[in-house]
Amino acid sequence: MLQSIRDKATGWLAYVIIGLIAIPFALWGLGEYFGGASPLVAAEVNGAEIPVRLVHQETRAQREEIARMFGGDIPADLFDERAIRDAALEALIERELLRQAAEDAGFRASGRGVVREIQAIPAFRENGRFSPERYHTLLQAQRISPGDFERDMAQSIVLAQIQQSVQASGDLPMARAEEFERLRNQVRVASWGIFEAAEFDRPDVVEDEAVEAFYQDNQERFSTPERLQIEYLRLDPEALEAAVDVTEEDVREHYEVNAQRYEEPEERRVRQILIERNEADAESRVRDLRDRIEAGEDFAELAAEYSEDSLSADRGGDMGRIARGDLDRVLETVIFSLPEGLVSQPVQTRLGWHVVEVTEIEESRRQPFEEVRDEVERDLRDRRAEQRQIQALDDLMSQTFENPDSLEPAAAATGLEIRTTDWFTQDSGEGVAEYRAVREAAFGPPVRRDGRNSEAVDLPDDSTVVLRLKDREEPSVRPLEEVAGEIREILQQDAAAQAARERGQEVLEALADDRNVAEFAEDDPDRWTLSATVNRAAGPEEPDVDMPGTLMNRLFQLRAPGEDEVVTAGVRLADGDFAVLVLESVRMLEPSEAVEDLRRVADDLQVAYSGAELRAYLAWLESEADIRRYPENLE
Repeated sequence: MLQSIRDKATGWLAYVIIGLIAIPFALWGLGEYFGGASPLVAAEVNGAEIPVRLVHQETRAQREEIARMFGGDIPADLFDERAIRDAALEALIERELLRQAAEDAGFRASGRGVVREIQAIPAFRENGRFSPERYHTLLQAQRISPGDFERDMAQSIVLAQIQQSVQASGDLPMARAEEFERLRNQVRVASWGIFEAAEFDRPDVVEDEAVEAFYQDNQERFSTPERLQIEYLRLDPEALEAAVDVTEEDVREHYEVNAQRYEEPEERRVRQILIERNEADAESRVRDLRDRIEAGEDFAELAAEYSEDSLSADRGGDMGRIARGDLDRVLETVIFSLPEGLVSQPVQTRLGWHVVEVTEIEESRRQPFEEVRDEVERDLRDRRAEQRQIQALDDLMSQTFENPDSLEPAAAATGLEIRTTDWFTQDSGEGVAEYRAVREAAFGPPVRRDGRNSEAVDLPDDSTVVLRLKDREEPSVRPLEEVAGEIREILQQDAAAQAARERGQEVLEALADDRNVAEFAEDDPDRWTLSATVNRAAGPEEPDVDMPGTLMNRLFQLRAPGEDEVVTAGVRLADGDFAVLVLESVRMLEPSEAVEDLRRVADDLQVAYSGAELRAYLAWLESEADIRRYPENLE
């Protein structure tokens, strides 16, 4: 349930919404959660501090996003915890630079815009409508005040505004798109020959002394990895939800207590005239307009001419149907106290001065219990399960923090069983240790070095794990007699690859002395491909010609040959193979005559230009800023 809320928080809203569903201690900091001392600082940007707790928050958000991209688990060979954490810190530094730049440039988020964004967040909606009760409940559960959350939301909107403004400045001329398409469709004619290392196999060239020397110089390659065993507690939301039991009496009581939740709420059709607050004479103008309406002038015509609400002015001020919670509370109070057809007195809100008229009233209607019974039960179960999860997470984190040397107090408080894993390494494990995040937590300094409980680790199945070290097995070097065959094979492969390279270099030297590639092909036709036409996007145009990707990439990096000239290069391929590449000619294709294709190219390039513009702007901001990083505080 909590994971489903988190999954809906994406884009620039994600780092705000993530605070609603992740562990409070991990995201907001144990010191602040308990009202403790000032937080550690990870960096300073022009004197503005970035607390360590925010780096942990951003790290977790980025880790979860990467895990989702790879289907649940982060590939060990692509990412490590330190790299993700460093990226998180740099992202926060960039965000602070943008925030300061936006403030200096006068960017602001309107109150109405903030309200609109918050009301659109799925986590705060029930039955398709924004629920003030749920909004305050979720914020309260995470110890976040509405004012703080709304300020964070306003800051997010401002950051989006300045990013969009900078990106929009990266304008792309159509001529550049045409040039790009010509380059993308460029055709090159080339010949190549591949010398496979397997042809130069040298099984008897490796002496025992070379094997021993390689063993002594590369002992880390032949070491058994360090292994750990951990104890852990695993909080499974599905198990908590399954344990929720409700009776028919509970369902009816929930229906009665929350009767307003099962009402089709009263709605009022409203029209307004708005004069924004930055107008010096806003109040007098609104009063004058109201007097004109009272004197018989048409409300809709005056709204169309004078109202500064861009969304409703063109519709004669019609704001559509309004329910409670949709608007500013002051304005809403006036609207829901007005009789139908009566024009209000001028009303001031943070947006400006309003005159409103209720043109239609649709009374609320309570839905019969029988119609909504299943919905009531689902809602009751969800609420109880959510409360159990919040309480269980709270108990789990508070007990593991207050008792860092044991999981037993947390197990007693939550009713969870302390389990033990089999041995696992930093790169692989079974059971709960199959998850990279668990292994990283286990091998992190707090657990492995200091013997403390870990922070909460969120798993792809929405469960949460806290762990501690049970046992550790030191790494050891495998004996030479066990790895000698493996070393001999490595050295033989290296020798074969070197022989293939030497033969390729001989051919390159001969070509440099004006020998023609066709002469080599006559002596060894199976090795060579002659004068193949290669398209940058599609590869060789001849259907029976295959070209390794590494070789094709190198082909399109070579300079174009001059008249009566060829350009040559040697390219190392996979498994030690070596290729001799001869570029003979280059031909540029004209841009596609299909306008839509060219527009698609231009759109793709525009995205790239916009991103480059933002990166350049951030680089400039960083060059002008006083930035101090404190990586030691993140260890």
